[in-house]
Amino acid sequence: MSSINTPDTATSLAPSGTGSRVPPKRRGYAGRTSEQLAAERRLRLLEAALTLFADRGFSRTPIELLCSTARVTTRHFYEHFESREAVLVALYDQIMLDTRRIVAESLMRQGLAPRERMHGALRAFVDGCTLDPRRTRILCVEVIGVSTEMFERRRAAIREFAGLLNSFTRALVAAGELPDRDYMRTCIGMIGAIRELMTEWLITEPRAPIDEVHDHLRSLISCLLAGARELDSANMR
Repeated sequence: MSSINTPDTATSLAPSGTGSRVPPKRRGYAGRTSEQLAAERRLRLLEAALTLFADRGFSRTPIELLCSTARVTTRHFYEHFESREAVLVALYDQIMLDTRRIVAESLMRQGLAPRERMHGALRAFVDGCTLDPRRTRILCVEVIGVSTEMFERRRAAIREFAGLLNSFTRALVAAGELPDRDYMRTCIGMIGAIRELMTEWLITEPRAPIDEVHDHLRSLISCLLAGARELDSANMR
């Protein structure tokens, strides 16, 4: 994730009898169109935000520093984002999109029992969030307490992944490994626990291998399954 010149726009009138205007001819720089240049500027802003928000913190990164790091003008900044928070939202959405893709790829594996599919999906989720520690910092630290909009965005993502986890509990119920009840709130709690495990991994120095997070997560799932069965047995006595 050379300075860029602002592209010019040339306008001419059509010589036809209709008197219609010929669409403006867009000229770029070094063989690139104005749309390509704009896309490059937006990408540089997001790359700069990823590093600055992770290193300095979202609240301590002014727009001017974002622009100078990304080598864009403030005018170009406001062509893409209406505020600094809008950059954070776009960055968060991109990280979530990439994580969804990694999880979806793990779910395409065939022939696994429900519990192993669940472990694979959760491992993919953690990997998607921690392959780049800067992304982990954005997801687990910098988006907290920013605004009501950001809070609602986070809650929607939590419920989305909790819903995926809950679909595995339904498969485990069908396989006789879990008592038949609604586990959605338990799954929301699990997503919160995963976030805290990733936060602890992120801030502890020296940073442990990510496999330790996966091991703790597998133990947590085993405790959840055993506890649910034990509770069900106690209720039947």
